[in-house]
Amino acid sequence: MSEIESPARARVDLDHHSADYRDNAYERFRQMRESGCPVAFSDHHDGFWVLADYASVYDGARDDDLFNSYPSVGVPASGMPFPILPIESDPPQTKELRDATLRQFSPGAAERLRPLATELADELIDRFIEEGSCDIVAELTTPLPSRLILRLLEWDETRYREWSSWVHSVIHDRSKNPDRAGASGMELFGEINKQLTERREKGLGDDLFSDIIRGTLDGQPLDDIQISMYGFLMMLGGMDSTSGLTGNVLLRLCNDDALRSQLLDDPSLILTGTDELLRIDGPLLGIARTVSRDCEFHGQDLGAGERAILMWGAANRDPEVFADPDAVDLTRKAARKHMSFGIGIHRCLGSHFAKVMFQVMLQKVLERLPDFELAGEYQRFEDASEVHAVCSLPIRFTPGSRRRP
Repeated sequence: MSEIESPARARVDLDHHSADYRDNAYERFRQMRESGCPVAFSDHHDGFWVLADYASVYDGARDDDLFNSYPSVGVPASGMPFPILPIESDPPQTKELRDATLRQFSPGAAERLRPLATELADELIDRFIEEGSCDIVAELTTPLPSRLILRLLEWDETRYREWSSWVHSVIHDRSKNPDRAGASGMELFGEINKQLTERREKGLGDDLFSDIIRGTLDGQPLDDIQISMYGFLMMLGGMDSTSGLTGNVLLRLCNDDALRSQLLDDPSLILTGTDELLRIDGPLLGIARTVSRDCEFHGQDLGAGERAILMWGAANRDPEVFADPDAVDLTRKAARKHMSFGIGIHRCLGSHFAKVMFQVMLQKVLERLPDFELAGEYQRFEDASEVHAVCSLPIRFTPGSRRRP
């Protein structure tokens, strides 16, 4: 690592694994911007740069030569013995890796999924609608995306509880309970390897996992480890972030009657306002990079080998781009500039699918449980460094009727 240490280096006391960050991240970002130091260095976790305004995050995300995704996009690094593909790769390898699955995640493929997502949402709501209460995260926002990603991979979707438990542990226990996270990772990778063996014996098909197996890197077929890491990323993206977004928005609606009324009066705003809801409540607050060389960046001297976190959540609340950034405006034209899916070559592969699943779940909750309200204390995942989201959201509502026989 470079020994660059400028006496003028801006500093910030920010620990993205802390309870303070979980509860006050947006306030801390605002303070950084208003202090005139939106790019500053934190000494936590062996040190890392925090990029907390739209301009620096945008420039950092577009410069893959300066801000590398390999070897890790976590601070501290994930601890995985191999890179998580394709998110922990750099161009030109990134494009080759993404090409393997792009067709599976196209806008058209996402729209073709909408009827299935709608059917599944009704099926899940039928299980609790007569009771008048539920934990909406446990009973809708977690199982729906989990089951759909398993279906896309052509894995057994009835085991979604096992898969989602492993994924949540790997992501959210990493800093607080590394032993549990490690054990969950072993279980998860063991099952992926089992699926790989079975798929090869069965023969490849037209599904997502088969396309991953057909993928290449540097013109050579992916090896078993690379396939497993790619499959692992599909589980991370499919089983955590979409549920996180939906839970965050449902919690907001529990506390914002005007916004709820607006959506109930005009359900079309669910579709046209999705980008604004992603901007305000996106669960992925930031992602890390490694600085490739000594440089000056937005007024700060960065050193080769230093870590930097591109704070998507901070960029999404920058008043230089979004007027009155903490307010929800479902007609906001600038909302499409949000960075909740990232930007550049690493923009979220499953973004179109995430939008569809979110829209379906929100539509069905408002349609079938329109008067839902908090029925107890909600809980967030303790560590919000990678996913800032509720993990439990108990609600009550007027009991309704099942739609399925």
